Parts: sequence; C-alpha cells; structure tokens
Amino acid sequence: MLNSMTGYGRSEQHNGLFACKVEIRSVNNRFIEINTRLPKFLAALELPIKKLIKSRCARGSFDLFLNLENNGESSANSEVKPNLRMASQYFEAFKQIKEELGLSGDIPIDALLDLKDIIKTEPLTLDASHESIILETVEQALSALIEMRREEGENLQTDLAERLQGIRQLAGSIKERQPVVLEEYRKRLQDKIKTLTEGIELDPTRLAQETALLADRCDISEEITRLESHLEQFSDLFQKGGPLGRKLEFITQEINRETNTIGSKSVDYQVSQQAIEIKSLLEKIREQLQNIE
Repeated sequence: MLNSMTGYGRSEQHNGLFACKVEIRSVNNRFIEINTRLPKFLAALELPIKKLIKSRCARGSFDLFLNLENNGESSANSEVKPNLRMASQYFEAFKQIKEELGLSGDIPIDALLDLKDIIKTEPLTLDASHESIILETVEQALSALIEMRREEGENLQTDLAERLQGIRQLAGSIKERQPVVLEEYRKRLQDKIKTLTEGIELDPTRLAQETALLADRCDISEEITRLESHLEQFSDLFQKGGPLGRKLEFITQEINRETNTIGSKSVDYQVSQQAIEIKSLLEKIREQLQNIE
C-alpha cells in the first residue's frame, strides 16, 4: 500500500508532575528532513527523537513542536531556587553591621528577600521523568501522523489506479490498431512509389524490400510490449509495502519514454492522439507521486 508524505499528529501526556504536548507535521520532500523545536534543557533528546522518526518514516519534511508544562499550569523549562550562598553572605553582613553598630532587633526575612539575586531561576536539567514522558508522547503523535499518511496514501492510490487504468485502455487501443496502421502504411507507400515511378520498370522484390524497410521504421510493437510491462510493474508495486515513491517515479519515466517513442514513430493520427492522452495522464500521475513516500 502507498503512504502519503503529508500528515499531522498530536498527543498530550501527563505523569503527575509534567504535562507534555507534541505536534508533528510532515510534507513532501525528496529525502527525509527533520526540524525539532525543543526547550534548551531537552537538547539531548533531539537525536533520539530524530532517530525515532527515521525508524518509522523514509521520506518527508518533518516539523516537531514540543511543549513541557509543570502540572499543566506553568512552564517547566526552568525552576525557581534560592541562592543560599548569597543569602548567607548577606545575613552574615547584616549580623556584622548589627554587632559593630550595637543595633538591636531581629533581621527580618523581608530584608533578605528584597535583595537582588537571592531568588534565582535556573534551566531545568533533563532527568528520567522528563525523558520517559517526552518519548512516549512523541511516539503517540508520530503514530497519529503515520495513520494520516496511510489514509491519504489510500486516496492517492485510488486516484493513481484510475489514471493507470486509463493508460491501459489507451495502450490497448493502440495495440489493436497497430496491424491496421502497418497495413495502411504499406499500401500508401506502394501507391506513392508507383506514382513516382510510373513508366519505370522496377524489381518487385526490391520494391517489396524497400516498402517493408520503411514500414518497419514506424513499427511500434516493441514499444507497446515494453509499455505494457511497465504498466504491470507499476500496478504490482501497489501491493507491496514500504517506501515506493522513487520506484514509481522511475517506472513513470520509463512509461513516458516508451510513449514518446510511440508518438514519434507512429504515422497514424489516431495513435498520435492517444499517445498525447497517455502523456497527459502521466503528467497527473507525476504530480501525485511527488507526495508518495
């Protein structure tokens, strides 16, 4: 089955301490490209997250957004801590002033809290509780995205199958007409040669050889056979799993090559028109294949 490269997945997980929200989007790309937006203290998880995505997806451009909240209320990117060392130094300085000046009374806590840098914020450090909930949330969001890519791939496969059937019908019509076209071409050649050589005695064997040679140049039997083979390969790939986009693109190029040859060699208007219709369907198939993984 085919998979699209377009998808979206979202997941949210709670572990009692933290709430993790992950969104991941993907669009088509020739290769695989992953962009992550993580809090600075989670930078160590960037590589495992990318490895996880690559293990389940082969192509596409991915954007992953992650938000970690403390109990679902405040940002979990930093934490508030007392600067005990500085507070102790301030307190000792207050005591020294009190003793040297003979002052009485207690040193109020407000006096310490009003001082600069007594309370500080520090970036959180990654620990097991963060890592576990984050990777689990990413896994679930990625699964949702892959499911959307699968569903979109089914729609694309249905569209491609219809266009492929259209090409099969056109190729069948060309094949059926080919014997008639060759016979008509031989007859026109013979009539034209007779007209040009009227009154001149010609060797019948030589005339037949030349006529057969010219007719052979417009014979597209081999091209039709190869075209049918490529169409069968294209159809067979639908039943296989895994990334198929590049293989289908290559086969489409081969189908287009045979169609071009048929169009250039044919001397029949009807066949030429059918070749043009095949190329039109191939162009639409190529556009769809741009989004197949």
